[in-house]
Amino acid sequence: MEGYVYGSVARGDVNEKSDVDIIVFNPNQIVLDTLNVNHKYLIQATPNSVPKAYLSLDEEETIVISFPLGRLRRNEIEFYSFGGLVDLKGLSKNERVPGVNKKLMLIIPTENGHMEIPLEGNEDYASKLLKISLETIMERKRLLARRMERGHTGVFLRYDLGGNESIYDAFNKMYKSNKFFKRMVDV
Repeated sequence: MEGYVYGSVARGDVNEKSDVDIIVFNPNQIVLDTLNVNHKYLIQATPNSVPKAYLSLDEEETIVISFPLGRLRRNEIEFYSFGGLVDLKGLSKNERVPGVNKKLMLIIPTENGHMEIPLEGNEDYASKLLKISLETIMERKRLLARRMERGHTGVFLRYDLGGNESIYDAFNKMYKSNKFFKRMVDV
């Protein structure tokens, strides 16, 4: 399995409220099910997004491992690079990468910290710097702007696993009972 940290830890603009978000693109669900976690849940952000499993390692959900339950589309993979994505090797070398924060500021790490420039008006530059499509930049910008305007936008589907319920069991339950879940994992 290969894991990546994304978000403020990857960019280097952490603060006391920052959480640690980890994505595993090629999960071994058996191994992940054996981790000692505080809480497990499945999320499908929209009817047209691939569902993901989330493993919260602490009660406050400040350290969370997520992994896709189906094949991610290009824009879903690029989402992680949009926010900043670094692998374990880079993290151990204290490398930081550029990315966009929730306030729509493009964070560019420097030797002594980081620079922040507004994403607005710099979308082409961000696309080149982050090596992701302009389409993804514009989509994420729209979603984050709507989130800032309305508050948290919510999720389409959330299933909290109970007790010793495995991710595999929860996956099967959702697959059988929700046509949107099933459609997006069959893609």
